[in-house]
This record gives sequence, C-alpha cells and structure tokens, in this order.
Amino acid sequence: MGRLVLVANGQQTGVSRRPGSLPTVERIDDGAEADERVLDHLVRLGCDPATPREVAHYLYLPDRSGALAVATALDRDGWLTAVEACGEPSYLVVATMTRALTSAGVRETRKRLEALASAHGGVYDGWEASTS
Repeated sequence: MGRLVLVANGQQTGVSRRPGSLPTVERIDDGAEADERVLDHLVRLGCDPATPREVAHYLYLPDRSGALAVATALDRDGWLTAVEACGEPSYLVVATMTRALTSAGVRETRKRLEALASAHGGVYDGWEASTS
C-alpha cells in the first residue's frame, strides 16, 4: 500500500506510509474534513495519533521574500523550515515538527498556516505525518 493523499480544495493532506510508494488519492472539498480523515486513517493503520511523530506542512508563496517571511515566523514558533524554489516565481516552504496529533491541534495549525500563507499572498497546501 502507498500513502494516503486526501485532496481538499485542491490542496493535499496525507499520511506517509512507505517512502517511494504510490499514493492513494481521494478528493475532499473541506480541509477540516480531510484533516479528520487523515487522523482516522492513522488510527486504522495502527498508529496512535497521541504519540509524537514528524509532521510536515506545505505552503506555497509567490515570491522569495514572502517565503522567507513565512519561514522566519514559523522558525520563531519552533518549526524546522526549508524554502525551495519550485519554478519562478513560486516558492515552497516545508515546515516540520515532531508532535502529537489531536483534532483541535490539527484545526488550529491549519487555521494558523492558512492565515500566514494568505497574509503573504500564498496558499497552504496541507500536511502529512509519518506512521512511525
């Protein structure tokens, strides 16, 4: 089995199952519903979402200065960030943190990252969590 990728409003939310495996894609219109489905899927895989695990979030920004501003803000909050050019004039910010996953925490993180990306003209593109 590959990794589950839930697509909410064109944005991905997923669970990493095995590196290099093909994803299973499911389209969902509501980001909050997609987040809940990922949490449910983790449980079905035998994972305890309360066990801290690496979680990666993806934000796309239209310019380097916006990407760096987002990365700096997240760094201050304890995230490990990387900024990658992904075709001019677009930049990807990958923000990772090891944490437990709760419904409330996932909702708050989505809300924060959507607002942060939007404030810099970008979009939040969802998250994935390791299963180990």
